[in-house]
Amino acid sequence: MGVKIDYKQVTNRDEAFQKTKAFFTPEYLEKLQVKFDLTFDEEKKVVKAAGSGFTLLISFFEKHCDVDLDLSLIFRPLKAKILEKIQSQIERNL
Repeated sequence: MGVKIDYKQVTNRDEAFQKTKAFFTPEYLEKLQVKFDLTFDEEKKVVKAAGSGFTLLISFFEKHCDVDLDLSLIFRPLKAKILEKIQSQIERNL
């Protein structure tokens, strides 16, 4: 089960998707201590990050985005904390 986050600073899905895409600069990705593959689907307006033990999917809609996080068994106890952190980042930027 994921989290629905309403936009506060952007007005539509295209703007939200582009702002999210711009957020993931090479410099920002270097700071993260987790290795993962990051893909942006321009047509579907979806961001997908997949790494060892997790898959994060952010789907953009007109007034909100949905965040789904799938974790391996070892990380599942941390799911609520991780989703809370992701939600906080998104609410600050979108």
